[in-house]
Amino acid sequence: MAVVSRSKEDSSPRLQRCEFLPATDRGEQGKLLQHLSRQHQLNKLPCISIVEHDSFHLLLVESPEVNSSELKAAMRWRVKDLLPFHVDDAVLDVFDIPGQQERGRPKQMYVVAAKISTIQQHIDRLEENDIRLEVIDIPELALRNISTLLPESGNGVAMLHIRADESVLTICRDGILYLTRGIKLGHRQLSQQLVSDAGANEEEFTIAEVEAPSEGLMHAMDNIVLEVQRSLDYCESHFALPPISGLVLAPMEDEIPHLMNYLASNLGVPVRMLDLNAVLESEQHLDDAVQSRCLLAIGAALRHEEKAL
Repeated sequence: MAVVSRSKEDSSPRLQRCEFLPATDRGEQGKLLQHLSRQHQLNKLPCISIVEHDSFHLLLVESPEVNSSELKAAMRWRVKDLLPFHVDDAVLDVFDIPGQQERGRPKQMYVVAAKISTIQQHIDRLEENDIRLEVIDIPELALRNISTLLPESGNGVAMLHIRADESVLTICRDGILYLTRGIKLGHRQLSQQLVSDAGANEEEFTIAEVEAPSEGLMHAMDNIVLEVQRSLDYCESHFALPPISGLVLAPMEDEIPHLMNYLASNLGVPVRMLDLNAVLESEQHLDDAVQSRCLLAIGAALRHEEKAL
């Protein structure tokens, strides 16, 4: 969970609190949510919650030429054959990609679709624990919010968020999410490859033993390089964007040796690790473990939308 406030003078965000609270089951989660609600008066504050990646579908589709009041209905018709469930069972939202008129191609926009039942369960879980839910957001937009803090944002920046069993790449410029891609390779697979290459037991393995990337690890990292390069090429060609200024890796609880250098040498762009302490005013120092666990919560709390479609 994360609490962000903004000053009235310049709307700059300040991270007031950031915390990871583990729960083993829904009952324990409910008790923690009730505790948080009482502690921070979350029944009186506008709260934002993030849904898991497997709870929704994010589609980049051609935008219909209709009035904004008819947009969601038109999009519902457009994506009905792209969803693995009946469109009548779906709740939809859309967000735009500004500045496409100059490309001379059909305008595209993103559609977020989820089962009504899935979203209703998410709402019920929070509201039954006395949390005033204002917005349900998605991880890709939380990462976009983080990207806007980075010095590379104005010239375009890619962010790679390596989670347990998957990774998410976002490409943003000036607060606009142009492209996002899911990569079916996560920290667990990379770590297991390290252990396998070392011929060690997972309990006995230490990162200090890794002096150079093995063939197996390089093959896994090549998959990441390929997906990132494809995404960069697509953005440059499809959206007519100049090359990005760099790739930023989101913090990880445990380091993957040689990953940052391998990506930099094979992508030909600057690659660095994100440190939220350097870009976000905070009342507490955030170590790598807290940054890794709370990144999406912080990104969600940074949400600051001026208008909606």
